[in-house]
Amino acid sequence: MSDIKSYISNQKKIIQHDDFFGRRLDIALCFDHGFIMPAGVAIYSIIENNKDIDLHFHLLISGVSEYDLLPFLELKQPNVSITAYHINNNFDINPETLILGIPLSTCLRFLIPDVVNKGISKILYLDCDIICHGSLSELIDINLEGEIAGVILDSPDMQKRVKQLDYGVDFNGYFNAGVMLINNYEWRKNNVTQESLSMINCGKIFRYADQDVLNILLNGKVKYLQRKFNNKTTLSVNFDAEAKNIDNTIIMHYVTPNKPWYKIFKARYFDRYFNESPWKNNRRFFSPSPSEIRLKAKREMSGKNYSIGLYYYFCYLISKVFRLRF
Repeated sequence: MSDIKSYISNQKKIIQHDDFFGRRLDIALCFDHGFIMPAGVAIYSIIENNKDIDLHFHLLISGVSEYDLLPFLELKQPNVSITAYHINNNFDINPETLILGIPLSTCLRFLIPDVVNKGISKILYLDCDIICHGSLSELIDINLEGEIAGVILDSPDMQKRVKQLDYGVDFNGYFNAGVMLINNYEWRKNNVTQESLSMINCGKIFRYADQDVLNILLNGKVKYLQRKFNNKTTLSVNFDAEAKNIDNTIIMHYVTPNKPWYKIFKARYFDRYFNESPWKNNRRFFSPSPSEIRLKAKREMSGKNYSIGLYYYFCYLISKVFRLRF
């Protein structure tokens, strides 16, 4: 059995305020150095759309320095508190399980209910590749009695895929673990943290890593929430995915490696919050891969935007031949 406290090297209050509105939502994000900016922009978007409730952000971080955390001080508002929990190298995950580019820091969500104050009854976990478009106050009133978490069903396509996985589990409804409203009491009662760590390190390879583990352990013990709280969006150089998914969306979740912070994608909503946030001067890479640049070149050429198409094709050749990132 793991000693969860041994994973925490330091706990620090970045911003502290006294509850003002009386309606409070605790929110957890987990990230490493590579996701500081996306996490910050996500938090900024939440603050901008939730000025009428108390927000306490809990950041479980790995490989993030005190200097890296300085921009978070600029998020200070009368209703905002931020606490950082530095996770050390004692926390380890079987690297063979971390496929599909999944970072170790994603698995930090296993720890949340055992790391935060025991007086917190429920907490909203969010992946860092999200943007908030509206009020989260509805989540405060959701009753999770007897259920470990409130979750959102994954796509019909994903439901079909998981049926082919040999886990010996008949999933009642496979959920996307990027947004979870966690009942901390039930999580601890069911020993989910320890069970998750044991399962993911057991030597078995899980196709979708920690998401599979959580679906196995929480199967039949969750409440399904409306899709507006986790609207999956797949960005492409070929169409405006955000526009298609914005109606009634409260949390937009940018799944796949095509993230909105790559400048090649049209992501106006992310751009808005990025440009207003303390991270607005951070460098944003052009594309996640040369292939996306090539697709962009083809699209511009087919639209008879020849000069733009040639520019993108030149960028593609440079990135492909010299393995450079723009």
